[in-house]
Amino acid sequence: MKLGPLNARHVRPDAPVGAPVLLLHGIGLGAWIWERDQRQLAELGFESWAVDLPGHGDGRRAGLSDCCAAVAEAVRALGAPSLIGHSAGGLVAQVVADMQPVHSVVLVGSVPCSPVPFLPTRAGVRSFLGRIPQLLTGRALTPGKQDYVRAGMTLLPPDEVDRAVAQLNPWPHRMAVDLVLRRPRVESLSCPVLVTHGLQDPVTPLRGSRLLADHFDAPLWRFDDLAHLPSLEPGGERHLHAVAEWLRAPHGRRIHEIDPLAPHQGVGEQRRTARRGFNRPRSDSRFGRRRTK
Repeated sequence: MKLGPLNARHVRPDAPVGAPVLLLHGIGLGAWIWERDQRQLAELGFESWAVDLPGHGDGRRAGLSDCCAAVAEAVRALGAPSLIGHSAGGLVAQVVADMQPVHSVVLVGSVPCSPVPFLPTRAGVRSFLGRIPQLLTGRALTPGKQDYVRAGMTLLPPDEVDRAVAQLNPWPHRMAVDLVLRRPRVESLSCPVLVTHGLQDPVTPLRGSRLLADHFDAPLWRFDDLAHLPSLEPGGERHLHAVAEWLRAPHGRRIHEIDPLAPHQGVGEQRRTARRGFNRPRSDSRFGRRRTK
């Protein structure tokens, strides 16, 4: 069915709770990657819409701005949905949430907006370098099966890899260039944001997800048994269930301050004095902000 200008797969539970969920796939993929997650969302009471982004299966020469404009129209049709964006779809979610009100945003192995550094891994760079001739000649990029196995489908069983590869789309040329050279700038978002990361992800490094979470003052959830495609991977159900619980009551980063011990409570004054020079506010990134309340 249609959601605004986009082809969409709609799953509605008997008694919906909370805001509807709009699911945005990564480059070269499609709405089909959310099939299992949509079933699980329905079981948990959430109405969901999974869309095919422009340039994926429709023959359009779409860029990132085309995707953002189309998704923004879909968001208006739904009111103020929650956005779950995977990889490049996460960047689309960031831009759209900056354009108009949404309930909340979940970024799954997401490409970051500017000014957050884009830190590709070796596997990602290796797959990209082999496609430079296609990029320079203006053709759609067509990563092969082994590219996806190395960079995105590392945890999928062989039969699931074949099923997924059969449904892949070429990467729209303009969108691929935009992701590398023209990432949009998003300074902040007014809605709650959650960043999730699969520790075995060969595409998105953990440090990149940390920087993205710092930028939006968002919690970062790490899943040690997942990689780049939790919606397809064994064990991804746990990821979706955790995300759904957050969607029921979304919140930003929480930092708990602990009152220091007095000397008579077990910490000697000499040791306390020696430590004072190391207690300055600090963060593991230039986007970090330490809060005391």
